[in-house]
Amino acid sequence: MKFRRYHSEDKQDLIDILLSNCPKYFIETDQSDLIDFLDNYADENYLVVESNGKIIGCGGHFTKGHAHGIAWVMFGQGTLGPRQLLSVADTFYREIENRIKSEGHLYDIHISTTQKMENLFNRYGFETVEITKNGFGQGLHQYDMVKSFTF
Repeated sequence: MKFRRYHSEDKQDLIDILLSNCPKYFIETDQSDLIDFLDNYADENYLVVESNGKIIGCGGHFTKGHAHGIAWVMFGQGTLGPRQLLSVADTFYREIENRIKSEGHLYDIHISTTQKMENLFNRYGFETVEITKNGFGQGLHQYDMVKSFTF
């Protein structure tokens, strides 16, 4: 397993990953939002996950004002078994959080996800602060979550 910076040549692989997760985790119209993000906002903090030379996932963070955000975290449907997926997701999240910490600004971390991912992000210390029914499409409720660093 290897994490590396996103490159524009990776775009189609990430679109394919998004589409592999429709309609369970995303809706197909999210494709245009992903493309906009990749074309205009993905920077050195947006990573891809490779296994045996194949991109199987992606995600990253950004800082805006006095807050960090996590964007477009996803793994290709069926690329890993459930147990291995959880292990890889844990390692990937730790990588993102370590990169945030290395920047030296321990602002709250925000993520907007669905009800299907709430438990995973609870596992990393996030708390749900707001729920918008169908906020990401029919049956995909938007869960806005925050993690505060405590020492």
